[in-house]
Amino acid sequence: MKLTLELLLSPVGLTACGLILLTLLVSWRPHRLAVRVLTYVSTLVFITASMPLTANIALGALEQKARQEKTCPPPPPGSLFVVLAGGINGNPASDADVSALKAASLRRLLSAVQLAQKTPDSTLLISGGWGRSVREANLMGALAEQMGFPASRIELDTTSRTTFQTAQNIRERVQQTPQERRYLITSADHLPRAMMAFHHERIAICAWPVDYEALPLQPLDMLTPQISALEKSTRVVHELLGMLYYHLVKFQ
Repeated sequence: MKLTLELLLSPVGLTACGLILLTLLVSWRPHRLAVRVLTYVSTLVFITASMPLTANIALGALEQKARQEKTCPPPPPGSLFVVLAGGINGNPASDADVSALKAASLRRLLSAVQLAQKTPDSTLLISGGWGRSVREANLMGALAEQMGFPASRIELDTTSRTTFQTAQNIRERVQQTPQERRYLITSADHLPRAMMAFHHERIAICAWPVDYEALPLQPLDMLTPQISALEKSTRVVHELLGMLYYHLVKFQ
């Protein structure tokens, strides 16, 4: 009960309560139809997006699609692991400032290094071009070295700023590796769109999703608006809009 009260008094919870109150006031007093419809829709969208129940169902659907993509055997020796960056914070001064990496970048890299360390003669190809003088890939490569992975088996793509650019820019490098030794590592919710980009570039590569975040559904807390749920919903919308953009623009 205490946790539920704290969530309701959070900024997201207060915003949700305010929208519900506004909806009641608009319904009680006469207003133009357009004003009422806009209020109803805004309230419904915000409540739905910030509710853990719906956010985790939507995120879980993307992650389930990623599970369906993963039909790969364990990586053989000499495999190439393509690791997609997941964002950067601020403007790090050097590649030693690995704390600037966003959580998605860290989770993807940690999973990739763990897998590569168990795979003899494997190579990490890290792609991420966001940042100024120091790019995502620079930071992730430095962190991989700090974790004990040999620098001689790390390659960086620091020019690609989108998933689609990555597929285009590393196409020739990936194709130098036999098809059965190519693996694409990224967050489960991002993997379906990433595979679309690689398939469009005619790159045959094995999907290896990591970083699953959809939570098992709980009865009460799942109905209370939360900022974490709003962030998950935002990511789902980002991926779905990205897929739609690929179909309507990139694939034409």
